[in-house]
Amino acid sequence: MEESLTDRLDDLEWWLRMLRRPVVDLLVPGLPADGTTRHGPLPPVVVEWFGWHDGVTRAPGQDHRDVEVIPGYAPLALAEAVGLRPAYEEDPVLLLGDGWLPLLATEEGDLFAALWSGPYEPRVVAIRSGEPTRIEFTDLPAMVEFFVECFRRGGFTVDADGRFTADRARYEELYDELDSPH
Repeated sequence: MEESLTDRLDDLEWWLRMLRRPVVDLLVPGLPADGTTRHGPLPPVVVEWFGWHDGVTRAPGQDHRDVEVIPGYAPLALAEAVGLRPAYEEDPVLLLGDGWLPLLATEEGDLFAALWSGPYEPRVVAIRSGEPTRIEFTDLPAMVEFFVECFRRGGFTVDADGRFTADRARYEELYDELDSPH
């Protein structure tokens, strides 16, 4: 039986707990399915994402590294995600779908976002400053599964100072190796 997105997100959270990441105590409880409707119709898997956790608790002066679930990236609350969309509305790749919504963000404004069209499962696009937007993962479960594999196999680690790090070479090696992250 294939794991659900929630199962994979729980695996990701397990890794965060095992690595004693501060974000675990800052994750906001997820939204009920009907709590997403005011933002328009969303694909079920996107509703499931925000049902896991609705972003993180933020505080003035907070170190962004304390809210990261993967190196550099923090989960967004649904309201934050909706609020970010206008800043990217001219992106030609995002205009190809029926809708899109950011899921994870860096301090610099790079994003992983769900992009959907019609009845198809949303793909995950990477939006990075100075680079063209591209499809990074076939779907949300593939993205989360890949992140878990990065924790398992050394693509993501915690350094001696307790900071998340990404071994870029190992990340790319794992990305190329896995059956269907893209």
